[in-house]
Amino acid sequence: METLNISRDVENSSVAILTLNRPEAMNSFNIQMCEELIEAYKTLDADRSVRIIVVTGAGRAFCAGADISQGFATVAGANYHEGVARDRGGELVLSMYDCETPIIGAINGAAVGIGATMLLPMDLRIASVTSKFAFPFARRGIAFDGASSWFLPRLVGFAKAQEWILKGSILKADELVSAGLISELKAPEEVLPHALNVARDIAQNCSPTSTINNKRLLRHSMQGFGAMDEAPFKAHIEESVLLEKAFVSEDCREGVTAFFEKRSPEFKDYSE
Repeated sequence: METLNISRDVENSSVAILTLNRPEAMNSFNIQMCEELIEAYKTLDADRSVRIIVVTGAGRAFCAGADISQGFATVAGANYHEGVARDRGGELVLSMYDCETPIIGAINGAAVGIGATMLLPMDLRIASVTSKFAFPFARRGIAFDGASSWFLPRLVGFAKAQEWILKGSILKADELVSAGLISELKAPEEVLPHALNVARDIAQNCSPTSTINNKRLLRHSMQGFGAMDEAPFKAHIEESVLLEKAFVSEDCREGVTAFFEKRSPEFKDYSE
């Protein structure tokens, strides 16, 4: 795989390490990375010798968001559901949500946009004290991605989710700890080693069958024991409808242009 590295922990081979590997672009998310991540999670989850997956980023960032060097069209959906182009980030996040093998995030640096939303279906998140986060959708003239309109309020509460989405500003790591999204903060050089220690402890001392069954129960309770997988998928499709429109909108063009020009965007008044 060109955008990822997959390895096994040298101390416990039942721990898989998945590394986002575009350090020259701060591990920004593109179509190839999306497809490779989906395939990686599917493959690792099917391998019952893998008891835990630890995810991190190469270099100084975890994932700096979508690679918009050529505009959002480069990461727009290609798969369709009832005529709607599905958001690539949503496809990835739902594949992670379907993964029964526990996922631990070792967030070594910036996690922005899809880099932040791909944290939401993880089971544990351990971050660097210097890491920064953002859900900057409104500042780019687009909508939620990654089914985050469903995940985020369930993880941090409606009021906090509303604040983060409304502002779209940079969040410090301790803010995510206070909200319960990040479980622990470590020095940058300690993030991955600590995440691996946590993974080894789970792999060594917890029954894989109990772990998977308990994860299923928590997922069911998150959905209110309703129709399996319907709610996050519906949120993903609703987001995809809005994103498909947003990617070709004047607001999106202005948001992206302003970002690269390092200025405040000049958005027009609301329009359907």
